[in-house]
Amino acid sequence: MITYLELARELLERFKEYRIVHVPIKENEKADALAKLASATINIWPNNISMIRLLQPSIVRTKEVGAVFGERNGWITPIKEYLVNDILPSDPLEAKRLKYRATRYSVLNGELYKRGYSRALQRCVGPEEAEGILRSIHSGNCGNHAGGASLAHKTLRHGFYWPTLFADSKRVAARCEACQKIANNIRQPPELLQSITSPWPFAMWGIDLIGPMPTATGGAKHAIVAVDYFTKWVEAEPLVHITEANTISFVKKNILYRFGIPNTIITDNGTQFDGRKFRELCDKYGINNYYASPAHPQTNGQTEAVNKIIKHNLKAKLATKKGSWADKLPQVLWAYRTTERGSTGETPYSMAYGAEAVIPVETSFSSPRVQLFQPEINIDMLKCGLDELEERRERTQIRNAAYQQRVARYYNSHVRERRFTIGDLVLKRVNPGTRDKVAGSLADKWEGPYKITGIAGHGAYRITREGFGELPRPCNAQYLKIYYP
Repeated sequence: MITYLELARELLERFKEYRIVHVPIKENEKADALAKLASATINIWPNNISMIRLLQPSIVRTKEVGAVFGERNGWITPIKEYLVNDILPSDPLEAKRLKYRATRYSVLNGELYKRGYSRALQRCVGPEEAEGILRSIHSGNCGNHAGGASLAHKTLRHGFYWPTLFADSKRVAARCEACQKIANNIRQPPELLQSITSPWPFAMWGIDLIGPMPTATGGAKHAIVAVDYFTKWVEAEPLVHITEANTISFVKKNILYRFGIPNTIITDNGTQFDGRKFRELCDKYGINNYYASPAHPQTNGQTEAVNKIIKHNLKAKLATKKGSWADKLPQVLWAYRTTERGSTGETPYSMAYGAEAVIPVETSFSSPRVQLFQPEINIDMLKCGLDELEERRERTQIRNAAYQQRVARYYNSHVRERRFTIGDLVLKRVNPGTRDKVAGSLADKWEGPYKITGIAGHGAYRITREGFGELPRPCNAQYLKIYYP
């Protein structure tokens, strides 16, 4: 429209005189209708209207580029020209704006200064000089790598000004590579919570390790733990060595031979779970083996939660005899299996077997079911309990879903979404195991840059680094942040 307006003004200059009259829209309906024909949806036109279809603009004009001020003086020169030579732009509106703006400026010794609040006079600088000033204050010999707002205020206090000072300060601070690599870890979760639900009992197991712990009887220093996602049933045993063979033996003895072949096993990325023989075991029995993202234990959160409970109960039972943890482990497991879980409202034992286990307090203090025990009707009651079990499990699933929704609402209220696309450059949080030991507490917290090469889903991304290749496992967005080159 600007091009058409310019052409109209040029044509008007050919007339000696002309008069522009405003016509109300109600009195100009025909012309208004003609102006809207090009965007109309009708295909049949009246015979008295001559139509020409234009496949390209009717006016093709090259843009005329006039002389512009150099980059250094792009915004300074018009103000100086007005203050020194009383020269204003030809556009009345622009001239009025410049006159109002110039009231805050003065020219001293040929330099333009702005009257500020933090300092009486602030020298006005152009873009090239401004960039050098910001970098010197931010990362020079006296620089403290301040954030954007702090950098801008410091620049003003030192007596420099330009119109885009605050925006440029934020840009320089955000793109500082040193600042990006030592920045604090991001605590807010980047994605909405993805809950994991098991379709039926003993179909989905999470497996993890606890340790190292004090050396127990037989030399055990670790424990391997497995949790069923449906019933919350827990299996665990001490380990002397963390090997693939011991892991396979545990899975066979405590899961396959006791509860049947599961549909899914969720583990971390340890070699004991990611080895060839363990994969062959899963393939042999048709088990889907899923791995958590590196350094992201929340993927196997059910097992991590159980690990905390086991360690807490072991601490309470052992007191000063920490080396006896392997002997106390069965007691801790029994206590866990016979305690009602908040997510299901049932004990893992009753969810697995359809009845509650008899615990020592019932025999020591004669609970009602011990006192009133009748062997002749006990079998019938157990059968009734098994008949009711399916319904109880259905209620438990509903209760567990409601529990997960409550957890998700709380979790999602703290989410600060960070999503990346293929080709983005990112920094990855440095893992404690790979942190520079020589640098100690002065080591960088982020490394990179990496490039996003694929989206694995559920907030995980495949990343690659030049000279190192692609990481073998996807990385969760919680450990990534955008990199500004």
